[in-house]
Amino acid sequence: MSTRVMVVVTSLFLLSLACGEGMAQGVEELRRQVEELRQIVVKQQAEIQALREQLGQLKQPQPPKPAVEVPSGAKLSFYGFLRLDTLFDSGQMNFATVPFYVNSPSDPNKKGTSDQQITIHPRLTRFGINYSDASKSGRWNVTGKLEIDWHNTYNTTPESRPAPRIRLAYLQLSQKDYSVLLGQDWDLISPLFPCPNDDSVMWNVGNLGDRRPQIRFSYSPKDKPFIWAVALGLTGAVDAKDLDSNKVRDGEDSGLPNIQCRLAWKTKEATLGIWGHYAWERTAKSVGGKTNFNSQSVGLDFQWKLAPKWTLQGEIWTGRNLSDFRGGIAQGVNVNTGHEIASKGGWVELVHDISPKHRIAVGYALDDPKDSDVPNGGRTKNHALYLHNRFKLSPSVSLGISYLFWTTKWRGSATGINHRIGTFVQYNF
Repeated sequence: MSTRVMVVVTSLFLLSLACGEGMAQGVEELRRQVEELRQIVVKQQAEIQALREQLGQLKQPQPPKPAVEVPSGAKLSFYGFLRLDTLFDSGQMNFATVPFYVNSPSDPNKKGTSDQQITIHPRLTRFGINYSDASKSGRWNVTGKLEIDWHNTYNTTPESRPAPRIRLAYLQLSQKDYSVLLGQDWDLISPLFPCPNDDSVMWNVGNLGDRRPQIRFSYSPKDKPFIWAVALGLTGAVDAKDLDSNKVRDGEDSGLPNIQCRLAWKTKEATLGIWGHYAWERTAKSVGGKTNFNSQSVGLDFQWKLAPKWTLQGEIWTGRNLSDFRGGIAQGVNVNTGHEIASKGGWVELVHDISPKHRIAVGYALDDPKDSDVPNGGRTKNHALYLHNRFKLSPSVSLGISYLFWTTKWRGSATGINHRIGTFVQYNF
């Protein structure tokens, strides 16, 4: 073999070795890159699974309410919560557990300008039963509710022995867009509730309405924005007014129920309602030169979803002789003059859902009676500025913390001022 041929063969052999070594290096590099990608994918899958578990905890659906069947075939379901409230006051309220206004420092029962108090109670613990007729017989769908708590006789029973009270107890008959409610339920007027002060939901400081026996007719179509309702209720169910002290409530003595009405327009982002009431009261003997008295109000309620996490809501109203409807700072009639005490007020608050576990609200509430209608020693203005926080510690446990700067003006007496801090822990079942 010639030298030239040997050189060519040797060169080809060396070239093949070089190509094989380069291919091996390329394959090894590809293997390294594939392994890196596999590790990245495994890590991302673990992170996605962790996020899914967290999201599942946040959006975990509540289990269905336990239900039992009674001999009639109806279904009963139970609900409620266990709750403990702790309240600190820098000034003296009329009642610590049912605060309506701040007592005047001129009150001889006060210790002076400073009268700090602390109260701990479980009275807001609640138990309820929902009723549903499962037979589906007849033209009407029959439902009902019984709800009790222990927030009663707060000034006559010790905290270790609170007495139960009925909050709600009614039967409701429904057919398509119409319903009839018979029993004790919330007033039709003033349907919204401020966030703070669950003890008395800011009654007599801007929020009207309570619970009372009534007959209510409602029209609430699911496919239309317009709804309305009319109710006939018991007058005197809240203040038990008996101006002539004849052992008969003046509302019952009139022989007439009070009338309440509400019209509302409801959209996806907002609700606007207009409402009012009229009630009659009568005494057997003259009080301030009169035997017939009237109670009336007119007001607006609104809720507006400003953004996915922001809501503006509140109520405004005006009326007279509102003690039975939690207005006029618990003052209805001036017994010296016979005048029904006129008043105006309302409340407004901005609510922000910071997260699924934290809600905050800031607001202002006002009840402002007409000064000339109020007798000497009466209350002429009651208002509060507040900040409310509610935390969801678990799907069943909530923690609430509220601060209220509360001021009550008195006719002929010094103004009462209170800094109230309220906290609660609540377990829902």
